[in-house]
Amino acid sequence: MLSRRKLLKSLGVSALSLSALPSFSNSWSDTSPLADPQDPAFWKSVRDQFMLSKDSVFFNTGTVGVMPKAVVDKMVEHTHMMATHVADWAYKDDNKEQFISGYNNLLPIRTKVAKLLNCEVGEIAMTDNVTNGMSYIANGITLQPGDEILTTDQEHGGGQSSWKVKEKRFGAVFKTVAIGKPITSSSEVYDTIIKALTPKTKVLMLSHMISGTGSILPVKEICAEARKRGIFTVLDGAQTIGHIKVDLKDIGCDAYVGCFHKWMGAPTGTGFMFVKSNLIKDLWTTVASYRWDDHADEGFRFTQRGTGNFAILLALEVALDFHFQLGPDNVYQRIKFLGDRLRTGLRQNKKVKIFSAKEEAMSAGITLYTIEGLTGTQIQDAYWAKAKMRPRSQGDVYGVRHSTHIFNSTEEIDRALKIVNELSAS
Repeated sequence: MLSRRKLLKSLGVSALSLSALPSFSNSWSDTSPLADPQDPAFWKSVRDQFMLSKDSVFFNTGTVGVMPKAVVDKMVEHTHMMATHVADWAYKDDNKEQFISGYNNLLPIRTKVAKLLNCEVGEIAMTDNVTNGMSYIANGITLQPGDEILTTDQEHGGGQSSWKVKEKRFGAVFKTVAIGKPITSSSEVYDTIIKALTPKTKVLMLSHMISGTGSILPVKEICAEARKRGIFTVLDGAQTIGHIKVDLKDIGCDAYVGCFHKWMGAPTGTGFMFVKSNLIKDLWTTVASYRWDDHADEGFRFTQRGTGNFAILLALEVALDFHFQLGPDNVYQRIKFLGDRLRTGLRQNKKVKIFSAKEEAMSAGITLYTIEGLTGTQIQDAYWAKAKMRPRSQGDVYGVRHSTHIFNSTEEIDRALKIVNELSAS
Protein backbone atom coordinates (compact mmCIF):
# COMPACT_ATOMS: atom_id res chain seq x y z
CA MET A 1 0.00 0.00 0.00
CA LEU A 2 1.23 3.50 -0.78
CA SER A 3 0.73 6.12 1.90
CA ARG A 4 0.36 9.70 0.68
CA ARG A 5 3.84 10.54 1.93
CA LYS A 6 5.45 7.47 0.35
CA LEU A 7 3.62 8.06 -2.92
CA LEU A 8 4.78 11.64 -3.22
CA LYS A 9 8.32 10.84 -2.08
CA SER A 10 8.69 7.88 -4.44
CA LEU A 11 7.37 9.90 -7.35
CA GLY A 12 9.53 12.93 -6.61
CA VAL A 13 6.61 15.37 -6.69
CA SER A 14 7.76 18.95 -6.28
CA ALA A 15 6.42 21.37 -3.70
CA LEU A 16 4.75 23.31 -6.51
CA SER A 17 2.95 20.29 -7.90
CA LEU A 18 2.12 19.03 -4.41
CA SER A 19 -0.24 21.97 -3.95
CA ALA A 20 -2.19 20.88 -7.03
CA LEU A 21 -2.70 17.30 -5.88
CA PRO A 22 -5.70 16.16 -3.85
CA SER A 23 -5.36 15.15 -0.21
CA PHE A 24 -4.63 11.46 -0.59
CA SER A 25 -6.14 9.08 1.93
CA ASN A 26 -3.91 6.55 3.68
CA SER A 27 -6.56 3.95 2.87
CA TRP A 28 -6.68 2.76 -0.72
CA SER A 29 -10.37 1.91 -0.35
CA ASP A 30 -11.39 5.51 0.27
CA THR A 31 -12.55 7.74 -2.56
CA SER A 32 -10.39 10.77 -3.33
CA PRO A 33 -12.13 14.12 -3.83
CA LEU A 34 -13.06 14.89 -7.41
CA ALA A 35 -10.54 16.88 -9.40
CA ASP A 36 -11.42 19.24 -12.20
CA PRO A 37 -10.75 17.28 -15.40
CA GLN A 38 -9.72 20.60 -16.99
CA ASP A 39 -7.32 21.70 -14.22
CA PRO A 40 -3.91 21.97 -15.95
CA ALA A 41 -1.91 22.24 -12.71
CA PHE A 42 -3.34 19.03 -11.28
CA TRP A 43 -2.84 17.03 -14.44
CA LYS A 44 0.66 18.39 -15.00
CA SER A 45 1.50 17.03 -11.56
CA VAL A 46 0.11 13.67 -12.58
CA ARG A 47 2.11 13.76 -15.82
CA ASP A 48 5.29 14.41 -13.83
CA GLN A 49 4.79 11.07 -12.07
CA PHE A 50 5.44 9.19 -15.31
CA MET A 51 8.85 8.56 -16.87
CA LEU A 52 7.63 9.27 -20.40
CA SER A 53 10.07 11.10 -22.62
CA LYS A 54 9.29 14.81 -22.81
CA ASP A 55 10.09 14.99 -26.53
CA SER A 56 7.40 12.56 -27.72
CA VAL A 57 3.69 12.00 -27.17
CA PHE A 58 2.13 8.60 -26.58
CA PHE A 59 -1.37 8.03 -27.96
CA ASN A 60 -1.39 4.20 -28.05
CA THR A 61 -2.52 3.07 -24.60
CA GLY A 62 -5.01 0.78 -26.32
CA THR A 63 -2.05 -1.47 -27.16
CA VAL A 64 0.16 -1.09 -24.10
CA GLY A 65 0.13 1.48 -21.34
CA VAL A 66 2.73 3.50 -19.46
CA MET A 67 3.90 2.65 -15.96
CA PRO A 68 4.24 5.42 -13.35
CA LYS A 69 7.73 5.68 -11.90
CA ALA A 70 6.62 4.13 -8.59
CA VAL A 71 5.47 1.02 -10.45
CA VAL A 72 8.79 0.69 -12.27
CA ASP A 73 10.69 1.25 -9.02
CA LYS A 74 8.81 -1.54 -7.24
CA MET A 75 9.42 -3.99 -10.08
CA VAL A 76 13.14 -3.19 -10.17
CA GLU A 77 13.40 -3.29 -6.37
CA HIS A 78 11.95 -6.81 -6.16
CA THR A 79 14.05 -8.08 -9.09
CA HIS A 80 17.17 -6.73 -7.37
CA MET A 81 16.13 -8.34 -4.09
CA MET A 82 15.72 -11.74 -5.76
CA ALA A 83 19.14 -11.46 -7.38
CA THR A 84 20.76 -10.42 -4.11
CA HIS A 85 18.94 -12.03 -1.19
CA VAL A 86 17.21 -15.14 -2.48
CA ALA A 87 19.12 -17.19 0.13
CA ASP A 88 17.09 -15.39 2.82
CA TRP A 89 14.00 -17.29 1.66
CA ALA A 90 13.14 -19.81 4.38
CA TYR A 91 10.58 -21.55 2.14
CA LYS A 92 8.13 -22.05 5.01
CA ASP A 93 4.93 -20.21 4.13
CA ASP A 94 4.60 -19.07 0.55
CA ASN A 95 1.48 -17.07 1.35
CA LYS A 96 3.55 -14.80 3.59
CA GLU A 97 6.79 -14.72 1.62
CA GLN A 98 7.05 -12.83 -1.65
CA PHE A 99 9.82 -14.48 -3.61
CA ILE A 100 8.06 -16.34 -6.43
CA SER A 101 4.41 -16.33 -7.43
CA GLY A 102 2.34 -19.19 -8.73
CA TYR A 103 1.73 -20.87 -5.37
CA ASN A 104 0.79 -17.81 -3.32
CA ASN A 105 -2.93 -17.06 -2.98
CA LEU A 106 -2.20 -13.35 -3.67
CA LEU A 107 -5.02 -12.32 -1.36
CA PRO A 108 -3.84 -8.72 -0.83
CA ILE A 109 -3.74 -8.08 -4.58
CA ARG A 110 -6.89 -10.04 -5.37
CA THR A 111 -8.72 -8.12 -2.62
CA LYS A 112 -7.81 -4.81 -4.28
CA VAL A 113 -8.88 -6.09 -7.68
CA ALA A 114 -12.20 -7.25 -6.21
CA LYS A 115 -12.69 -3.83 -4.63
CA LEU A 116 -11.98 -2.13 -7.97
CA LEU A 117 -14.51 -4.33 -9.76
CA ASN A 118 -17.11 -4.69 -6.97
CA CYS A 119 -17.11 -8.47 -6.63
CA GLU A 120 -16.02 -11.14 -4.13
CA VAL A 121 -12.34 -11.93 -3.78
CA GLY A 122 -12.99 -15.66 -4.28
CA GLU A 123 -14.41 -14.83 -7.72
CA ILE A 124 -11.08 -13.32 -8.86
CA ALA A 125 -8.15 -15.30 -10.27
CA MET A 126 -4.96 -13.65 -11.41
CA THR A 127 -3.87 -14.38 -14.99
CA ASP A 128 -1.14 -13.17 -17.32
CA ASN A 129 -3.47 -11.41 -19.76
CA VAL A 130 -6.95 -11.42 -21.31
CA THR A 131 -6.14 -14.19 -23.78
CA ASN A 132 -5.21 -16.53 -20.93
CA GLY A 133 -8.31 -15.67 -18.94
CA MET A 134 -10.62 -16.21 -21.90
CA SER A 135 -8.90 -19.50 -22.68
CA TYR A 136 -9.38 -20.71 -19.09
CA ILE A 137 -13.11 -20.02 -19.39
CA ALA A 138 -13.52 -21.51 -22.87
CA ASN A 139 -11.52 -24.60 -21.95
CA GLY A 140 -13.20 -24.93 -18.57
CA ILE A 141 -16.85 -24.66 -19.55
CA THR A 142 -18.74 -27.79 -20.65
CA LEU A 143 -20.53 -27.53 -24.00
CA GLN A 144 -22.23 -30.16 -26.11
CA PRO A 145 -21.93 -30.61 -29.90
CA GLY A 146 -24.23 -28.11 -31.58
CA ASP A 147 -24.22 -25.65 -28.67
CA GLU A 148 -23.74 -22.15 -30.06
CA ILE A 149 -21.24 -19.50 -28.98
CA LEU A 150 -22.28 -16.06 -30.21
CA THR A 151 -19.99 -13.05 -30.51
CA THR A 152 -19.61 -9.99 -32.73
CA ASP A 153 -17.60 -9.48 -35.90
CA GLN A 154 -15.35 -6.94 -34.14
CA GLU A 155 -13.75 -9.10 -31.45
CA HIS A 156 -10.02 -9.27 -30.84
CA GLY A 157 -8.37 -12.51 -31.92
CA GLY A 158 -7.22 -13.16 -28.37
CA GLY A 159 -10.82 -13.12 -27.22
CA GLN A 160 -12.39 -15.30 -29.88
CA SER A 161 -9.71 -17.88 -30.69
CA SER A 162 -10.25 -20.08 -27.64
CA TRP A 163 -13.92 -20.41 -28.63
CA LYS A 164 -12.89 -21.41 -32.15
CA VAL A 165 -10.81 -24.16 -30.57
CA LYS A 166 -13.95 -25.22 -28.68
CA GLU A 167 -15.76 -25.45 -32.00
CA LYS A 168 -13.06 -27.46 -33.78
CA ARG A 169 -12.32 -29.79 -30.88
CA PHE A 170 -15.74 -30.42 -29.32
CA GLY A 171 -18.27 -29.63 -32.06
CA ALA A 172 -19.69 -26.44 -30.59
CA VAL A 173 -20.76 -23.82 -33.13
CA PHE A 174 -18.98 -20.47 -33.25
CA LYS A 175 -21.16 -17.68 -34.68
CA THR A 176 -20.67 -13.96 -35.22
CA VAL A 177 -23.15 -11.14 -35.63
CA ALA A 178 -22.24 -7.99 -37.57
CA ILE A 179 -22.50 -4.73 -35.64
CA GLY A 180 -22.04 -1.21 -36.96
CA LYS A 181 -18.74 0.49 -37.58
CA PRO A 182 -19.58 3.07 -36.46
CA ILE A 183 -22.34 1.95 -34.11
CA THR A 184 -25.20 4.42 -34.36
CA SER A 185 -26.64 3.95 -30.87
CA SER A 186 -26.71 1.65 -27.86
CA SER A 187 -30.26 0.57 -28.71
CA GLU A 188 -29.17 -0.37 -32.22
CA VAL A 189 -26.37 -2.65 -31.09
CA TYR A 190 -28.54 -4.13 -28.31
CA ASP A 191 -31.27 -5.04 -30.79
CA THR A 192 -28.78 -6.50 -33.25
CA ILE A 193 -27.18 -8.79 -30.67
CA ILE A 194 -30.40 -9.91 -28.99
CA LYS A 195 -32.03 -10.74 -32.34
CA ALA A 196 -29.06 -13.02 -33.12
CA LEU A 197 -29.66 -15.21 -30.03
CA THR A 198 -31.30 -18.57 -30.66
CA PRO A 199 -32.49 -21.45 -28.45
CA LYS A 200 -29.12 -23.09 -29.20
CA THR A 201 -27.07 -20.15 -27.90
CA LYS A 202 -25.29 -21.26 -24.73
CA VAL A 203 -22.46 -18.69 -24.54
CA LEU A 204 -22.49 -14.99 -25.39
CA MET A 205 -18.98 -13.55 -25.56
CA LEU A 206 -18.68 -9.79 -26.09
CA SER A 207 -16.16 -7.03 -25.64
CA HIS A 208 -17.30 -4.57 -22.99
CA MET A 209 -15.43 -2.00 -25.06
CA ILE A 210 -14.63 -2.84 -28.69
CA SER A 211 -10.85 -2.82 -28.98
CA GLY A 212 -10.68 -1.30 -32.45
CA THR A 213 -13.20 1.52 -32.12
CA GLY A 214 -13.44 2.08 -28.36
CA SER A 215 -17.22 1.69 -28.53
CA ILE A 216 -18.75 0.78 -25.15
CA LEU A 217 -21.51 -1.80 -25.54
CA PRO A 218 -24.69 -1.77 -23.39
CA VAL A 219 -23.51 -4.90 -21.61
CA LYS A 220 -25.74 -4.59 -18.54
CA GLU A 221 -28.90 -4.69 -20.64
CA ILE A 222 -27.56 -7.41 -22.93
CA CYS A 223 -26.49 -9.62 -20.01
CA ALA A 224 -29.89 -9.19 -18.34
CA GLU A 225 -31.67 -10.49 -21.45
CA ALA A 226 -29.18 -13.34 -21.88
CA ARG A 227 -29.68 -14.34 -18.23
CA LYS A 228 -33.45 -14.71 -18.84
CA ARG A 229 -32.60 -17.22 -21.57
CA GLY A 230 -30.08 -19.19 -19.49
CA ILE A 231 -27.13 -18.04 -21.61
CA PHE A 232 -23.65 -17.85 -20.05
CA THR A 233 -22.21 -14.36 -20.58
CA VAL A 234 -18.49 -13.59 -20.67
CA LEU A 235 -17.12 -10.10 -21.31
CA ASP A 236 -13.73 -9.13 -22.70
CA GLY A 237 -12.52 -6.17 -20.65
CA ALA A 238 -9.11 -5.69 -22.26
CA GLN A 239 -9.78 -1.97 -22.85
CA THR A 240 -11.86 -1.09 -19.79
CA ILE A 241 -9.83 -1.61 -16.62
CA GLY A 242 -8.44 1.75 -15.50
CA HIS A 243 -10.28 3.39 -18.42
CA ILE A 244 -13.97 3.37 -17.45
CA LYS A 245 -15.85 2.27 -14.35
CA VAL A 246 -16.46 -1.49 -14.19
CA ASP A 247 -19.00 -2.66 -11.60
CA LEU A 248 -19.48 -6.39 -12.01
CA LYS A 249 -22.41 -6.68 -9.63
CA ASP A 250 -24.20 -3.96 -11.54
CA ILE A 251 -23.33 -5.39 -14.97
CA GLY A 252 -24.50 -8.87 -13.99
CA CYS A 253 -22.31 -10.87 -16.37
CA ASP A 254 -21.32 -14.44 -15.51
CA ALA A 255 -17.64 -13.97 -16.32
CA TYR A 256 -15.26 -11.12 -17.11
CA VAL A 257 -11.61 -11.09 -18.16
CA GLY A 258 -9.30 -8.10 -18.18
CA CYS A 259 -5.73 -6.87 -17.98
CA PHE A 260 -3.79 -4.16 -16.18
CA HIS A 261 -0.98 -3.45 -18.65
CA LYS A 262 -2.97 -0.97 -20.74
CA TRP A 263 -5.00 1.69 -18.90
CA MET A 264 -4.01 0.75 -15.34
CA GLY A 265 -0.30 1.37 -15.91
CA ALA A 266 0.90 -1.99 -14.58
CA PRO A 267 3.60 -4.19 -16.15
CA THR A 268 2.78 -6.57 -18.98
CA GLY A 269 1.92 -10.05 -17.77
CA THR A 270 -0.80 -8.91 -15.35
CA GLY A 271 -4.45 -9.79 -15.83
CA PHE A 272 -7.45 -11.35 -14.12
CA MET A 273 -10.42 -13.65 -14.58
CA PHE A 274 -13.75 -13.19 -12.80
CA VAL A 275 -16.42 -15.88 -12.67
CA LYS A 276 -19.51 -15.74 -10.45
CA SER A 277 -19.13 -17.80 -7.28
CA ASN A 278 -22.03 -20.12 -8.14
CA LEU A 279 -20.49 -20.90 -11.54
CA ILE A 280 -16.73 -20.95 -11.02
CA LYS A 281 -16.95 -24.17 -8.98
CA ASP A 282 -18.11 -26.00 -12.11
CA LEU A 283 -15.34 -24.60 -14.33
CA TRP A 284 -12.64 -27.14 -15.19
CA THR A 285 -9.04 -26.16 -14.49
CA THR A 286 -6.93 -25.63 -17.62
CA VAL A 287 -3.45 -25.37 -16.05
CA ALA A 288 -3.42 -27.82 -13.17
CA SER A 289 -1.26 -27.57 -10.06
CA TYR A 290 -1.68 -28.73 -6.43
CA ARG A 291 -4.99 -26.93 -5.86
CA TRP A 292 -6.64 -27.77 -9.17
CA ASP A 293 -9.54 -29.52 -7.35
CA ASP A 294 -9.54 -27.52 -4.09
CA HIS A 295 -12.74 -25.49 -3.98
CA ALA A 296 -12.06 -23.69 -0.71
CA ASP A 297 -10.84 -20.66 -2.69
CA GLU A 298 -11.96 -20.93 -6.29
CA GLY A 299 -9.94 -17.92 -7.43
CA PHE A 300 -6.79 -19.45 -5.94
CA ARG A 301 -7.54 -22.67 -7.83
CA PHE A 302 -7.00 -20.82 -11.11
CA THR A 303 -4.33 -18.42 -9.82
CA GLN A 304 -2.04 -21.33 -8.88
CA ARG A 305 -0.51 -22.42 -12.17
CA GLY A 306 3.23 -22.80 -11.62
CA THR A 307 6.16 -20.52 -10.87
CA GLY A 308 5.65 -16.88 -11.78
CA ASN A 309 7.25 -13.48 -11.34
CA PHE A 310 6.36 -11.70 -8.09
CA ALA A 311 8.07 -8.49 -9.26
CA ILE A 312 5.33 -7.69 -11.75
CA LEU A 313 2.58 -8.56 -9.26
CA LEU A 314 3.99 -6.26 -6.60
CA ALA A 315 4.30 -3.59 -9.26
CA LEU A 316 0.65 -4.22 -10.16
CA GLU A 317 -0.28 -3.62 -6.54
CA VAL A 318 1.47 -0.24 -6.66
CA ALA A 319 -0.40 0.58 -9.88
CA LEU A 320 -3.68 -0.25 -8.17
CA ASP A 321 -2.77 1.92 -5.17
CA PHE A 322 -1.80 4.76 -7.50
CA HIS A 323 -5.16 4.48 -9.27
CA PHE A 324 -7.12 4.44 -6.01
CA GLN A 325 -5.23 7.36 -4.53
CA LEU A 326 -5.68 9.52 -7.60
CA GLY A 327 -9.34 8.57 -7.40
CA PRO A 328 -10.84 6.24 -10.03
CA ASP A 329 -13.52 8.77 -10.97
CA ASN A 330 -10.83 11.43 -11.49
CA VAL A 331 -9.02 9.09 -13.87
CA TYR A 332 -12.13 8.13 -15.82
CA GLN A 333 -13.35 11.72 -16.14
CA ARG A 334 -9.97 12.98 -17.35
CA ILE A 335 -9.69 10.25 -19.98
CA LYS A 336 -13.22 10.96 -21.19
CA PHE A 337 -12.63 14.72 -21.19
CA LEU A 338 -9.59 14.39 -23.46
CA GLY A 339 -11.35 11.89 -25.73
CA ASP A 340 -14.33 14.22 -26.07
CA ARG A 341 -12.00 17.12 -26.89
CA LEU A 342 -10.35 15.12 -29.66
CA ARG A 343 -13.64 13.92 -31.18
CA THR A 344 -15.21 17.38 -31.00
CA GLY A 345 -12.29 18.79 -32.96
CA LEU A 346 -12.30 15.97 -35.48
CA ARG A 347 -15.99 16.51 -36.21
CA GLN A 348 -15.23 20.04 -37.36
CA ASN A 349 -13.23 18.64 -40.27
CA LYS A 350 -15.36 17.45 -43.20
CA LYS A 351 -12.54 15.26 -44.52
CA VAL A 352 -12.39 13.22 -41.32
CA LYS A 353 -14.50 10.10 -40.80
CA ILE A 354 -14.93 8.76 -37.27
CA PHE A 355 -15.61 5.03 -36.82
CA SER A 356 -16.16 5.14 -33.06
CA ALA A 357 -19.78 5.06 -31.85
CA LYS A 358 -21.86 8.07 -32.86
CA GLU A 359 -23.50 8.18 -29.41
CA GLU A 360 -20.91 10.09 -27.35
CA ALA A 361 -21.81 8.27 -24.13
CA MET A 362 -20.51 5.09 -25.80
CA SER A 363 -16.96 6.48 -26.14
CA ALA A 364 -14.20 7.38 -23.69
CA GLY A 365 -10.47 7.49 -24.42
CA ILE A 366 -10.29 5.62 -27.75
CA THR A 367 -11.18 7.20 -31.08
CA LEU A 368 -10.89 5.50 -34.47
CA TYR A 369 -10.80 7.84 -37.45
CA THR A 370 -9.33 8.41 -40.89
CA ILE A 371 -8.59 11.36 -43.17
CA GLU A 372 -9.94 11.32 -46.70
CA GLY A 373 -7.31 10.13 -49.18
CA LEU A 374 -4.85 8.80 -46.58
CA THR A 375 -4.12 5.35 -45.15
CA GLY A 376 -3.60 4.63 -41.49
CA THR A 377 0.12 4.17 -42.04
CA GLN A 378 0.39 7.53 -43.77
CA ILE A 379 -1.44 9.27 -40.94
CA GLN A 380 0.63 7.51 -38.28
CA ASP A 381 3.90 8.36 -40.04
CA ALA A 382 2.85 11.99 -40.51
CA TYR A 383 2.10 12.35 -36.79
CA TRP A 384 5.58 11.15 -35.98
CA ALA A 385 7.32 13.24 -38.62
CA LYS A 386 5.53 16.44 -37.61
CA ALA A 387 5.44 16.18 -33.83
CA LYS A 388 6.77 12.78 -32.63
CA MET A 389 3.24 11.72 -31.71
CA ARG A 390 2.33 8.04 -31.68
CA PRO A 391 -1.22 6.86 -32.37
CA ARG A 392 -1.62 3.42 -33.99
CA SER A 393 -2.39 2.67 -37.61
CA GLN A 394 -5.46 0.52 -38.25
CA GLY A 395 -4.85 -0.14 -41.94
CA ASP A 396 -5.92 1.33 -45.25
CA VAL A 397 -9.60 1.86 -44.45
CA TYR A 398 -9.88 2.75 -40.77
CA GLY A 399 -7.02 5.17 -40.33
CA VAL A 400 -5.63 5.41 -36.81
CA ARG A 401 -6.73 4.44 -33.33
CA HIS A 402 -6.01 7.38 -31.04
CA SER A 403 -5.94 6.80 -27.26
CA THR A 404 -5.99 9.56 -24.64
CA HIS A 405 -4.88 8.99 -21.05
CA ILE A 406 -4.15 10.93 -17.85
CA PHE A 407 -0.55 11.64 -18.88
CA ASN A 408 -1.76 13.44 -22.01
CA SER A 409 -2.58 17.15 -22.07
CA THR A 410 -5.07 19.44 -23.77
CA GLU A 411 -2.15 21.03 -25.62
CA GLU A 412 -1.24 17.64 -27.09
CA ILE A 413 -4.82 17.07 -28.21
CA ASP A 414 -4.96 20.51 -29.83
CA ARG A 415 -1.63 19.93 -31.57
CA ALA A 416 -2.93 16.61 -32.90
CA LEU A 417 -6.02 18.34 -34.29
CA LYS A 418 -3.81 20.93 -35.97
CA ILE A 419 -1.89 18.12 -37.67
CA VAL A 420 -5.13 16.50 -38.84
CA ASN A 421 -6.22 19.81 -40.36
CA GLU A 422 -2.85 20.23 -42.06
CA LEU A 423 -3.02 16.73 -43.53
CA SER A 424 -6.59 17.13 -44.76
CA ALA A 425 -5.69 20.41 -46.47
CA SER A 426 -2.68 19.07 -48.33
